[in-house]
Amino acid sequence: MGDQPVSAQELEDNKRFVAGGYLIGNPDAKIKLVEFASLTCHVCADFSKTAGADLHDNFINNGKISYEFRNFVRDEFDLMAARISRCGANEAMLPLTEQFMTFQETLFENANKIGDDKALEAKITTLKGGERFFALADAVGIVEFFAQRGVSRDQSKACLSDTAEMQKLADLTAEYGKKYTIQGTPTFYLNGARLDVTAWPQVKGKLQEAGAR
Repeated sequence: MGDQPVSAQELEDNKRFVAGGYLIGNPDAKIKLVEFASLTCHVCADFSKTAGADLHDNFINNGKISYEFRNFVRDEFDLMAARISRCGANEAMLPLTEQFMTFQETLFENANKIGDDKALEAKITTLKGGERFFALADAVGIVEFFAQRGVSRDQSKACLSDTAEMQKLADLTAEYGKKYTIQGTPTFYLNGARLDVTAWPQVKGKLQEAGAR
């Protein structure tokens, strides 16, 4: 495909998981943007909000760039949300991720309430593995958040119980951190070079400098 225009169907067909990340856009585009982000990072949420339609409509959906999202999990809530976002249809992963960014404030409020409920806190503490993950995700509203967007409670429970996949996400984060020297999120790589910016206006400028106009 290269610099040639790509159809909407081709772009849809190109949405897929690659090497632990999630790729959308034109995989043969000369301009390749990779984002390492955490679902519980407020700077990542700000980027997602401000980039929004501009990134998708003017850079990804028209085939100018390939965009790859890679989860860089920072905590248990991040890990659980990242895992569930991958439970449904492939094409739902990125929309679910972007929507979850808007849930951060409520998530943190709910997490703080657990500390005030000693009985619930004690119950969750006694659980292990997938049971604990599901109970904790349920208590802070993560399960309900995704249930309202097409990932059922049973799906979430099954995915959170798959401790091997949960460990893969954690291992990928460790691998990314070492290989790409990631110390904070979001971190962006453009055509293999690390960017020293985190806000959309600056990332947009870098894309335009690279020829995505």
